[in-house]
Amino acid sequence: ANGDVDVSDDDLIEINAGGKIIAARRGVLCQLKGTKLEALFSGRWEQKLQRDSSGRIFLDVNPKAFQAIVDWLNVLAISTEEEHKKRMPTVSEEYNHLLKHQMALFVGGDFETKTMNCLFGSNSNLPNAANNNSASKGGGFSFGGKQPREGGSRMVAEIIGAIKEKWGTLKELEADISSLEESFLKEEQFIETFVGGEGETSDIVTLNVSGTIMATQRATLQVIEDSVLAQQFDNTKWTEQSNRPNVMEWTPDEVAQWVNSINDVPEEVSQLFIENEIRGSELFALDKEGLKMLGVKRVGTICLLSDAICALKREANKDAVTLIEHSPYCFGKILDHLRLKRLHSINLAEEPSLPTVCESQKKRFEKVVKYYFPGASSSFILGPPLEP
Repeated sequence: ANGDVDVSDDDLIEINAGGKIIAARRGVLCQLKGTKLEALFSGRWEQKLQRDSSGRIFLDVNPKAFQAIVDWLNVLAISTEEEHKKRMPTVSEEYNHLLKHQMALFVGGDFETKTMNCLFGSNSNLPNAANNNSASKGGGFSFGGKQPREGGSRMVAEIIGAIKEKWGTLKELEADISSLEESFLKEEQFIETFVGGEGETSDIVTLNVSGTIMATQRATLQVIEDSVLAQQFDNTKWTEQSNRPNVMEWTPDEVAQWVNSINDVPEEVSQLFIENEIRGSELFALDKEGLKMLGVKRVGTICLLSDAICALKREANKDAVTLIEHSPYCFGKILDHLRLKRLHSINLAEEPSLPTVCESQKKRFEKVVKYYFPGASSSFILGPPLEP
């Protein structure tokens, strides 16, 4: 119920990484078996992943760092072991801490060793041929480290040896199944924690930061309570900003009212929607054939309704874009820090260090921070004030 069994390594996955669209093949994203990165894109959790209005998987991460990871994975897919040893994902020094956080989150702490084992195997995990070979040099079975005697005793020893071998195999299978179950539960816990709940605070917020598009979860913007930023995206104001028609909750009467509002559609057509108890969730599923089954007969009316339904669907799914009239560099730094603070609050990251800001932007950065986080709350991003 959580996943999609019809998946392929050749599937093209589109990811909305903090507002930037990144595309990669599923096989590339899932190279590192057993990692959280592989779990995210394996197809096992398709129904639980958060998606934007265009159906792309949404990750609330810094896009520069995530792009670096995807670029690195693309190279790994065509690398030998020797070549891999010389390569790890890289970004400019200013964003290096964000890359480290993402690698720790998606790949694991000792990610270089883990990557080597995932891609090229670990000798310690290889089966020992000597241990698995129950035949002695003479073709019989060894038992207790000694060769059994000839005749009946030898046959008994062979049978006992075979039973022990089968029993050992069953024990190994039982341990493997137990390990898989544990891994599955850990995966599920990570997905649910990282993606967030299904409440309103998991809404994706699209921001137009002076012409630069960024995207984040509303919960990220509310990490520091009582800040101007948190208040701007609280339940009341967010409802006003995301003033889109909530078609999925429309009753048959509301659907009929909408049909009546369409120019040149006869009034009696709306009655068909009431008689068939068409709700908002069903309205989006109606195609031209469905409209005919509903009882709409005129070709022109069917075409008008079909076009209106498509337009309504686009309007309902349209991102609510909020304008942020500040420097994209400065606001981006704030957003990256809030993302890390949120991950720390749900035990998916260590306590983040303060943002690194280039010298030419420091005064502007402090001003923007103090605007959104007045008073003592600014210390969460700027650090404690220096004593005079």
